[in-house]
Amino acid sequence: MLELAILKTWDGENYKAGVQLAGSLTTYLDDIAVATNIAPEAMTVGNYVLVAIPGGNPRDACVVASWPQGSSGTASLTFVIDGGGSAITTGQKGHLEIPFACTIQRVTMLADQSGSIVVDIWKDSYANFPPTDADSITASAPPTISSAQKSHDSTLTGWTKSISAGDILAFNVDSCATITLVTISLKVEKS
Repeated sequence: MLELAILKTWDGENYKAGVQLAGSLTTYLDDIAVATNIAPEAMTVGNYVLVAIPGGNPRDACVVASWPQGSSGTASLTFVIDGGGSAITTGQKGHLEIPFACTIQRVTMLADQSGSIVVDIWKDSYANFPPTDADSITASAPPTISSAQKSHDSTLTGWTKSISAGDILAFNVDSCATITLVTISLKVEKS
């Protein structure tokens, strides 16, 4: 039998936990085993946990999974632009629907070789698709690699960082030299 529970205590040294079964104010299981394939950092008090209770015997219970409550947490939105072996050309390269509300925290660009590239990101609702240059979220600080192979920006000066569930992002190459493939990764905090 599998039961949903909330992690109440965590003993990382002995891989033991105390949990409160979901939907119950009084059913606690203390000092139960935790599967050793669960990373210690995943065992945060307050997380949801899945508890296996073989034969319904709580003495044999074991936590087999753990995850944060709610829909919050960080995620990565990734878009790859491939020039097919040649330097990437300018223009719009595609769209990405975002299925959850979130806030952008950082942008990272990784290229196949040293070079330069500027990619603007546009955002619009599904109803107003397609996004245009007027829908830019990057202000005067679009993701940029300059005579390098990578870039990282967590300042995001002037950016519109908020994304609503269902928004569409468009990726538009403003300029490029030498780079034939680039991965753009947006680290976001789900809300």
